[in-house]
Amino acid sequence: MRENSFLTKARDNFDEIRRNRRDLHKHPELGFHEFRTAGKIAEYLDGLGLEVKTEVAGTGVVGLLRCGRGGKTVALRADMDALPMQEKNEAPYTSINPGVMHACGHDGHTAMLMEAARLLAQKAGNLKGNVKFIFQPCEDTMPSGAEPMIAAGVLDDPDVDGIFTIHLAPTYPQGTMWVRPEYMSISSVSFRLILQGKGGHVAMPHQVVDSIAMAGMLITSSQSLMLRRTAPGKTMIFAFGTIQGGTAANIVPDQVTLSGSVRTATPEDLEKAIQDFERILQGITTTAGGTHKLDLVSGNPSIYNDLALVDLIKSSGAMVLGEDNVHELATVIPVGDDAACFQQRVPGVYWLLGTENKGKGFDKPLHSPYFDFDEDVLALGAAVHAQVATDFLLS
Repeated sequence: MRENSFLTKARDNFDEIRRNRRDLHKHPELGFHEFRTAGKIAEYLDGLGLEVKTEVAGTGVVGLLRCGRGGKTVALRADMDALPMQEKNEAPYTSINPGVMHACGHDGHTAMLMEAARLLAQKAGNLKGNVKFIFQPCEDTMPSGAEPMIAAGVLDDPDVDGIFTIHLAPTYPQGTMWVRPEYMSISSVSFRLILQGKGGHVAMPHQVVDSIAMAGMLITSSQSLMLRRTAPGKTMIFAFGTIQGGTAANIVPDQVTLSGSVRTATPEDLEKAIQDFERILQGITTTAGGTHKLDLVSGNPSIYNDLALVDLIKSSGAMVLGEDNVHELATVIPVGDDAACFQQRVPGVYWLLGTENKGKGFDKPLHSPYFDFDEDVLALGAAVHAQVATDFLLS
């Protein structure tokens, strides 16, 4: 198969793409503090002749490429923020910012989208419509940056007709595409729970309501009961993350605090899971003679991939990666992304680009202090971006 023209051009420009990625990786910034990152992006897009808006929702950047008159508007999105963790890699581009690291591949997403802007700017004369390049702040922490960007009008003037988002995936072989029609990711909610009992001396159990015993009953009972209330084939993740209570071995504390997370494939399943948890919680605290206070914090909704656009990106991906490297996921991915917020407003697709390469040692998971990837994938992602945007505008 003849190599895709966008891929050829991206590979010819590989040194610049890699240089941009390494610069971003070496200077990571946390959500809503991507000031240096945003400046680099804006300068690059301006050099391509794009219309550039900065300080969108704080540190966001939007580049607009106007092609021929009429036509549709397609958006391509990348997230820019790093994570609050110390990098443990040793490389020329290792983070120089203590306690901050690009451990989720956002430096790669940003570098690929910058290159896609270059590729499409060269082709603008052959296209009708517009391309928006959305560089979003703060994806990895809540509250995140998608909703503020939407509120700032990034999907308007001109109105976006479709949006595409890439995410690197070290769980799949390097150079492969993975996508799923309809629901792609989970819906999630985190919770903070206070179990209120009655404290006292451990030698007088008849005078206390043991909050630690309540916590133990809840942890063991809810794990099995929540799963039994989940229909076969449904995705449901329920887990406790923290537990805090007590000050001494001979004191029964009056209060225990727990936190955790509930994740499901659809918003409807999430609502049901929360109701199930509340019933279990009420039963245990009532039986034990205690009370409780449950606070819920909504996470990202499930990402919904438009069926027609999934077909489109599979076709576009095959043109760049080869048909044998384009795959459909059998189940939703058990993580969230606020790309879902964009795709609640306009049709879109969120897809994964595999980066696993055990031969080169690139097999560490996302959010690991050792995460890294083979930079050859940068050209692949940029080319798929450019190809699907072109195919969308020509369809």
